[in-house]
Amino acid sequence: MSEKHSRVFEDPSEVRGHMAAEISKALLHEARAAMAMAMESHVPQKRKRTMKKKAVASAAAISNRRKKRQKAERRALASEVQLNTVSEEVPQIEEEMTASLETRLQELRDTLVEVNVAAEKTAWAQRQLHADTRAKAARPVLLDAKLSAERDINQKCHRCGAGEAVIRCLDCVPLDMEFLCGGCDMEAHKKNVFHGREALFHGYLEPIPPTKAVGMGENGQPHFCEQVCQLPLPARRAICECTHEIEVTSGKHISVVTMNGRYDVCLPRKVCPTCLVEWTPGVKELLRYRYWPSTTNCQTLYSFDVFEAFAHLKVSAPSMSRNAFLKLLEHRSVQAGRPGNVCADMFQKSFFEYCFCKHTEEVMCEVNDFYCPACHPDMLAVCCDGNRKHYRFKKSRGNEEQSLYKGLFLAKDEEVSAFLNNVRGSSMTRADNSGTCGVSRFRASKETSKKSSSKIDEEGIQVAVCRHGILLRGLNHYRGEVFAYPMFLQRELSERANVTFFCMDVVCRYWPYLSKVTEESSDLQPLMEMRPFLSVMHAKAHTAKCEVRWGGRNQDGAGNTVGEEVEQVNSFLSRAALVTKYMTKAGRENMLTQQAMGWNRKKTENLHKVLACRYIKISERAKLEVASFSDFRQKNNITEQTAKQWVCDVQQWALTEPGSTTEQGATEDLRAEIESIIVALLRKKQDLYRQHDSNQTRQRKRRKIRELKKKMKQKILLYNASAEDTIDEELASNLTEDYILPWERREDGHSFRLKRSLFDQMMLIRRLEEEQSILVKEMSQHITSLRKEIKGVEKLKENIRMGYFGDMSEDAAAGLKSVLMRRSSALESLCQQAVSTYSAIVDDLQLQDTECRTDTDDEYDLSSPESEED
Repeated sequence: MSEKHSRVFEDPSEVRGHMAAEISKALLHEARAAMAMAMESHVPQKRKRTMKKKAVASAAAISNRRKKRQKAERRALASEVQLNTVSEEVPQIEEEMTASLETRLQELRDTLVEVNVAAEKTAWAQRQLHADTRAKAARPVLLDAKLSAERDINQKCHRCGAGEAVIRCLDCVPLDMEFLCGGCDMEAHKKNVFHGREALFHGYLEPIPPTKAVGMGENGQPHFCEQVCQLPLPARRAICECTHEIEVTSGKHISVVTMNGRYDVCLPRKVCPTCLVEWTPGVKELLRYRYWPSTTNCQTLYSFDVFEAFAHLKVSAPSMSRNAFLKLLEHRSVQAGRPGNVCADMFQKSFFEYCFCKHTEEVMCEVNDFYCPACHPDMLAVCCDGNRKHYRFKKSRGNEEQSLYKGLFLAKDEEVSAFLNNVRGSSMTRADNSGTCGVSRFRASKETSKKSSSKIDEEGIQVAVCRHGILLRGLNHYRGEVFAYPMFLQRELSERANVTFFCMDVVCRYWPYLSKVTEESSDLQPLMEMRPFLSVMHAKAHTAKCEVRWGGRNQDGAGNTVGEEVEQVNSFLSRAALVTKYMTKAGRENMLTQQAMGWNRKKTENLHKVLACRYIKISERAKLEVASFSDFRQKNNITEQTAKQWVCDVQQWALTEPGSTTEQGATEDLRAEIESIIVALLRKKQDLYRQHDSNQTRQRKRRKIRELKKKMKQKILLYNASAEDTIDEELASNLTEDYILPWERREDGHSFRLKRSLFDQMMLIRRLEEEQSILVKEMSQHITSLRKEIKGVEKLKENIRMGYFGDMSEDAAAGLKSVLMRRSSALESLCQQAVSTYSAIVDDLQLQDTECRTDTDDEYDLSSPESEED
């Protein structure tokens, strides 16, 4: 093959252009050859005409024949001229394209084989490829620059300009004093003890602590010497009535922990030589400059930034331990040439004291961390669930100190224990401890449970959240997830707000137990005013009748509440449990409470965005579901009256309880069990590859599916032996979708599965329509709560202005006023953001109730009507 034909292309665009040119040439040659052949086939041939003698020929006939002969001659002449023209063009085409079509195609095949065509990349892939290429080319340059930055630089002092520089300070670069001699370094960093300095005279950049200085020896060589560094605090100008000035000296040696690690410094000290009055910074001065003392003698100080960073990390990364955080600080200290040891126990104790002091300050500003501003005063739903991962080992006893937040988030153990004993009483046979619902067995559906014999104290926690995922209340488990624990939380929350629904994973087992308990305890009667709500996701594991009767999707007025909001919170708390199980009892409660408050603050700050986004999504989904339901009705030719009747049929079916005393009751029991097993099998089969990505997990699920199929076959054989309408065992075992169980066949020709499908779609549409009104009401309650908090802060500010500040000092009252002003500003900003967010969608709200409107004459000019729930 020639060099031209063996060309290798680097750019895919060149390949495409070459291919297009070759194909065009081949097609052109083929077209011209076909045209020439067609011209040859259409050349008129001279026909031999046989003249027949006619007996009689008229003059008119002879004239017509003459005219036709002349026309034929003219056509023949024109065709001959055209043929001559074509015959002249064909040789020219053959001279230009000598190769045949087969030869050209073979050349094209050989070219395509030799060309390595790269796959076409997206814009993002191209950018990444270019970035990788540039990074690869820049690596040697970066390495060279990195090594160049480590060399020892001989410089003159930037401050005096005379001496040789022995110190380099990058923190002094903005002041244009990067390189300093020994004397200038002492003067410049006498107060700037937190600057990171490096010595130059050993031939390399050596990090040194602030307690080291550089002096000149007798031989003129620089060497290290010790120096005393004072904490950078301004001293009082006058400590007594004496007139002469007093020099500030070094006082007690202390340690200061900042985000850059540990520093060993001294407190400033003043002593009047005349009257011997002594001054050293106290707690007020330290706190004013954001230093928190670990003890009353101020031996160790912590910067506020350290505590704030640790608190933020405990919310963003709950599993990070204090030791891991302190290892980070110690590493930064060692890298800077300073000692890095930080006492972990002292740090944690100081952190809790700091957080509790801050919490007390917020309480004085009427801040409630365990409160949802969108759910008060009418709270739609409360979701309650346990977390067994929050156990704690008995060996972590500690020194029996009391929790700082005792009873704030986690209820007091003695109160829960007293309630537990009161509810259980003498009778312990109110509930069925089997914990089964269909083919599922739940550990949380028990009345009694023995305390674990393992080496743990608390076995977990039980928490209650609102439908926005804000933590409201919690308690410690000591005997598993018994019914008395959620009942305690239900009683606590019923006193705070008007709760409509109480959500649980096993509410079908819990609510009958609650009914029996309230019959004996009159003080618990208000709990029955709530409505039971079975969590939507967990309802899939219950029987079909249980899901229809108790499921959240089928509860009027529930909206799109899922009832699984507590699972998101448990995901956060489960990560925190990795470190809290090794803490003391008080430390665990302090840390959980602190993390819960941080979680709630994050949720509250973004609440307006969540509500607005949820409203938009619900509105769009409602339109899609209505269109889908309309197509479903048209496909199955279902009228509106028929749809309503089917909904009633499904609801009545769910309320029928199977009997077991008669033969008919036993048959109903078998039908219910077979239905439950089939539903469980269909769901497990559907989720086999959708929810499980490992072969080991799928193998376990397949084993459960085989066990359920074996159990179903036994139930089918038992049913067929006693019933007239037998079940096809093969079709039922293979989970054939078109197969209808005998008792599901109806006289109208429609199966019960079709009715159930229509029922589910109608319930979903109703819930989505209700959700829009509920969200509008929650938006209005959110704005109302924010305005109420702003008015409360303004009232506190007025009280302080009038001099009503209790036992506080005048300075503390002035500080509280500043805190209240900051709180008021933050609330104003949050309220403005919420109003702006809600105003963006307020024009699309379609409301039926116009009575409950926010006053439009207020300073926010917000009009947000509410709609009452049915």
